[in-house]
Amino acid sequence: MNHKAIIFDCDGTLVDSEYAHYLSWQYALQNQGSDLSEEEYAFYVGKGVEANARLMAEKIGSKAVQTILHDKMVRYFQIKHTGLPPISSTIEFIHRLALEKKSLGLKFGLASAAPKEEILSHLSHLGIGKFFDIVLSGIDDLHSYSDPEGVNKPKPYIYLHAAKELGVSPQQCVVIEDSATGVTAGVKAGCITIAVPNRSTRYQDLSHAHLRIESFGNIGVKEFFELIRRRAESQTQSCCTTYPV
Repeated sequence: MNHKAIIFDCDGTLVDSEYAHYLSWQYALQNQGSDLSEEEYAFYVGKGVEANARLMAEKIGSKAVQTILHDKMVRYFQIKHTGLPPISSTIEFIHRLALEKKSLGLKFGLASAAPKEEILSHLSHLGIGKFFDIVLSGIDDLHSYSDPEGVNKPKPYIYLHAAKELGVSPQQCVVIEDSATGVTAGVKAGCITIAVPNRSTRYQDLSHAHLRIESFGNIGVKEFFELIRRRAESQTQSCCTTYPV
């Protein structure tokens, strides 16, 4: 097997946080005399919080970027305090994968656009932090990279850095993402990138993913790698193949 590492996104992939993020952004914009529909929010899913605050301020013709960001974060942590639900099918798959991690010679990484403190809080709540060899934040762990457009997703730096930290090449990494932004980051880094959409991202254009799996459900580890092998053999990388597992 050529794949040496599996790298997971967090928000929307491991924890069902997107609706909480939506309600928080909506609250922040309502404080500015505006509003945000769930349909409109799909555009912002997967982007970093600073980028979204700027985009939303531009959308409503406001210069109150920091106020919008502050209100969003305050409201989100209020909601998160009550506990965010896991995406159970993916968490169960991680447990199955972890049982074979050593025998398959796999390493696990987590690469999220969110702040590090938030990621670690999710992992603690989910009880799966022990499985990961590295945990990276697009906000806190990419200071060695420079890009005038920013270094967080959809830029590939977090996945390039994850591969480096894991001691493997990007081509040996399989990335699990839920959003178009995250998929773009994984593909640009040169990783095999799998889209597993949620309610907030299933209508995004995920066609640039190498695979789209609607849910991990009861998918086994061998079946997972067989899907990747079949995709590599039968499809060009310009086309997304959907497997309704």
